[in-house]
Amino acid sequence: MEQVDEWVRRSITDHPGGVAVIDASREVTYGELGAAAEVVRGLLADAGVRPGDLVGMRMPRGWRVYAAVLGIWRHGCGYVPVDPSYPRPRQDFVLADAGVRTVVEAGPDDTFILSGSAETNAPGPRAPKGTAYVLHTSGSTGRPKGVVVSHRSLAAFVRGFVASFGTGANEVWAQSTSPCFDVSLAESWVPLVTGARLVAVPERALRDPRRLVELLVEERVTVLSQVPTVFRYLLDAAVRAGASFPALRRVLLAGEAVEPAVVTRWADLGLSPGATYHNLYGPTEGTVYATWQRLTPVELARRDAPGTPIGRALPHVEVQLRSGGRLVADGESGEIYLSGGIADRYLDRPELTGRAFVRDADGRVWYRTGDLAVRDTDGSLHCLGRADRQVKVRGMRVELGEVESRLLGCAGVAGGAVVSVTGPRGEPMLVGCFVPRDETDDTLARRLPAEMAEFLPSHMVPARFVALPALPLTLSGKLDRGRLEELAGRRRSGSGTGAVAPPGGRAG
Repeated sequence: MEQVDEWVRRSITDHPGGVAVIDASREVTYGELGAAAEVVRGLLADAGVRPGDLVGMRMPRGWRVYAAVLGIWRHGCGYVPVDPSYPRPRQDFVLADAGVRTVVEAGPDDTFILSGSAETNAPGPRAPKGTAYVLHTSGSTGRPKGVVVSHRSLAAFVRGFVASFGTGANEVWAQSTSPCFDVSLAESWVPLVTGARLVAVPERALRDPRRLVELLVEERVTVLSQVPTVFRYLLDAAVRAGASFPALRRVLLAGEAVEPAVVTRWADLGLSPGATYHNLYGPTEGTVYATWQRLTPVELARRDAPGTPIGRALPHVEVQLRSGGRLVADGESGEIYLSGGIADRYLDRPELTGRAFVRDADGRVWYRTGDLAVRDTDGSLHCLGRADRQVKVRGMRVELGEVESRLLGCAGVAGGAVVSVTGPRGEPMLVGCFVPRDETDDTLARRLPAEMAEFLPSHMVPARFVALPALPLTLSGKLDRGRLEELAGRRRSGSGTGAVAPPGGRAG
């Protein structure tokens, strides 16, 4: 099967003068993108980087990200993205965990430079041959884990997505996701393999829905992917501005449960009269998206089905629902298992890989997602949520265990736990509940956000911290998470409980 970088090379040959990327009002053609990719490939070759190594990629979102990845692929390497906005200790951990020696970074005046990782004596490549990328996701043990995805699986996803949605060269895609998250792969490579135009959404537009509204209108974006919570903010901004998006043809929602009322209101207001709406589901281990569901007015109005409609499998994967190792009947809850174009493994985590990637008697490997679903009699799936303690915040996976391990490691914390509650606008919100050791409640609560942000990215730092005299326990002596969620949901700033919001967050 043709790899994604080979497919993009064909787009470059077929449309050398066509616009590939719009970045901060600059237009980068396919020919310029290909030439920049060759520069990166040459830098890696001159530095003696061996094909098959994993290469770090650290740069702010923009056109050079795509050129860097293409150059890394052309040299026969897989890439490991690190977001420069993340705390430096986390960046260093990711690079060291992947054994990265060389990092591609943005130089001055649209150039590229190579740097060494913090762990210059890190071991050589530990990913299998044919690895396209390694993305690190939140880990329940407190350590982010690297998900290894092959060129074969990525190409199968992209090909299946293009065929399912019928996307082509006449599309204009908004690319708004960090390369550290798998949604960015769909936003980046589906347009570039089809000769379409990609709009790199600037950071200021991501922080301000009003600016995003202006950008979508100005660039006549036709494909928009959004987390449902952010889509709600965009709807509110569009209504306030009196804006509409007549060019928009596809709205792709993923990362959280769909809010039918928001999608229905958008459609009823006629903000994009020709658009279709889709819900997409898939963990990083399933290679971006695994299932898709067209959100028709009939589907949005349904009240006879539980959970969130996630539809049917995309062509690159097969989906099964199992409970206790057996396939479940229609209407019965089961865990979602994925096979086919899935990730290979977790990097250097054999025990975790063995638990999550299970092999049937016939040798076929299935990934256990930890998500529960039911199947309608027509074959479509409805996701019921997690079977474990993983949550989604702004569409990004968060293992509460990782956040808790950082909270318990903070000075002055005698005990603690992290829960997810419903925020003021219906969005999931993390709350860190802690028992102070010596300091006053308010003093420690004010210090915790900055201390946790030294390693955790912003979306993993609790939006509020609540001091408690003791953590609630069940009769058997275990942590009573239900009671803790009640306490976290009730406590607010100014109540004398030591509840504060981190810088830039909301206290609720």
